[in-house]
Amino acid sequence: MVICIEDNNPKHKDDLQHLYLEYSEISETKIDVNIVDRLFELPYFTGFILYIDDKPAGFAVCYDGFSTHRCKHVLNIHDVMISRLFQGSGHGKELLCGVMDFCRKHDYLKITLEVDDDNIAAQKLYHSCGFEDYQVVLKGLLHWQKYLHE
Repeated sequence: MVICIEDNNPKHKDDLQHLYLEYSEISETKIDVNIVDRLFELPYFTGFILYIDDKPAGFAVCYDGFSTHRCKHVLNIHDVMISRLFQGSGHGKELLCGVMDFCRKHDYLKITLEVDDDNIAAQKLYHSCGFEDYQVVLKGLLHWQKYLHE
């Protein structure tokens, strides 16, 4: 079962914290121990937790955006994680389908995400859910960024 995190639900916060501790062990980037508290402070944070047999099995950390051209919400998936105990059983797809169902129900325009070019497993998962590289689809549109502090 995939649920949308409620910011006033302490169980959701504790479960996300538990999953982030595991995520930080495998992440190449140092993750701040206060990340969950900081996420819950953000008005544009939308998160999802996958539960398997009432146990937190994975999460998707997302941020709400808005398309001025289409006058609709856009959801950006920033982090996706499935706990080691639940990997390899299709639960990543289950989590993403839950996110997509939420977005359809709330009339979002689209879902965006970034994936490392060497993360083939994640690319296969995203492709199996209908995601594609928008630079291929929308020729002439580039995705640029600038880090402010390195």
